[in-house]
Amino acid sequence: MLASTFLVGTSWLATTGELGRSEVVVFTLTDATLVGLTPVVLLRWRMVLGVDALSLVFVRVRRIDLRDVVGAKVLPREGLTFVLDDGTTQSFGGLANSRLAERRAVPSRADRAAHAVLAAAAVVRGEDPPAQYRLPPMRGLRRVLVEDGILALLVAMVAGSW
Repeated sequence: MLASTFLVGTSWLATTGELGRSEVVVFTLTDATLVGLTPVVLLRWRMVLGVDALSLVFVRVRRIDLRDVVGAKVLPREGLTFVLDDGTTQSFGGLANSRLAERRAVPSRADRAAHAVLAAAAVVRGEDPPAQYRLPPMRGLRRVLVEDGILALLVAMVAGSW
């Protein structure tokens, strides 16, 4: 509702001539982003651990059989990622670790969530659950930061030329 109000306000200011061309573009893009992200915020990430399945909810629901989950890791743009027995991965962007999370004395929320899922998967398979579990350090973060920095530089150069 609020995002739609911003969009109507921007349209009104643009039609009355109150805004310049570059301001109309910036305001319209901002309003469109708010309108697009409002449902995403309302349908936030959820991970539901059931008796025999793990459900990852964001815009759509992905159901994973717990018997198939064999590992967990954190990837830079994907968050907490579960490794399945056939080698595929299922990512859950609602939880992630920082680059230095493995140095913390207490496990993070992502560590605790991965431990709960892996323990439930081990019980379903008839194995002993791990006593403790810490996610391995995140790999590939430097490459992602460089790529995002280049993209931000290009956007800044284009936006600055208006």
